[in-house]
This record gives sequence, structure tokens and C-alpha cells, in this order.
Amino acid sequence: MGPSLRRKALCLLFGLGGLVFGIAGAESTFGRLRDAPEAALLFSLELRDEAGALLANPMLVGEEGRKLHLDLAQPGGPDTEPLRMSLDLSPHKSGGGNLCVEYRLALEGGRSRGGWMSVPMGERRSVRVPGPGEPLRLDLVVARAGTPAFDRILLARRLGKPVT
Repeated sequence: MGPSLRRKALCLLFGLGGLVFGIAGAESTFGRLRDAPEAALLFSLELRDEAGALLANPMLVGEEGRKLHLDLAQPGGPDTEPLRMSLDLSPHKSGGGNLCVEYRLALEGGRSRGGWMSVPMGERRSVRVPGPGEPLRLDLVVARAGTPAFDRILLARRLGKPVT
């Protein structure tokens, strides 16, 4: 081999070595810094009026730290009035395994009402929703996918029973 060819082979060898070590170093550095993806969250909601009548009961799937938005329009029935609702949820980690959920709710295109609640995983929490118009009550149960609470919520919904 001539000196020119030997030099090219050496440069190619060092270039490939640099590429391999660069990829391995990036993965070991950034791969460890990445958080493992959290399991999805299931939100089971019930919105009730002052008399306790059920206005809406949607189920939503979201992630911790990501805002969730719902626009719901339900036609009226023989015993119910039509409902238009807009709901925003912002779930964030809280101490003790609880989830802090900020909510903003607007009915029939009116002014929005909002607040926050601390929700233990798998347990029902209820809050009075302040704002204009009649008082409302928001019940919320949150569970991570793959947990017994998640299965319990889905089974209750499938059977048409209240989620507890």
C-alpha cells in the first residue's frame, strides 16, 4: 500500500470510530436523561347541576403535563335540554402521589369558570364549580392505564354504573 492509500484508510478508520463513539456517547448521555414515558391517564367526569341532575359524563384520555381540551355538544332529549360545553384540563404532578388538575369550564358559550383540585389516583373527588349562572358540581376520577382503578372505571362505564 502506498502512503496516500494508507493515509486515506487511516482517516476512514478514525472517521468511522468517531461516528460509532459519537452515537454511543449521545445515547448514553441523552438516553439516560430522558424520562420514561408515563402511562396514559383516564379522566372520568360527571357534571351535575344544583339539583344533582347529570348534565354530562365524558371520559377523556390524556397525559400528565399536557393540556386536554373537550368540546361537547349533546342534543336534547324528551327529558333533557341540549348541552354545549367546553372543558380544559391541565393535569400536573403533585405531592404524595396526587395529581393537581386545573380545570376551565364553559357552558352554552358563556363565560368560563375554573379552578383546580387535588385528585388521588383512582379516587373520586368532587368540587363546586364557581361562576355565573346556577352552581355546578364537577366529579372527577383519574387512573393510570393498566392499573386496577383504570379497569374498575372502564367496567363501571361498560355496565352503566356510577364510577366510584
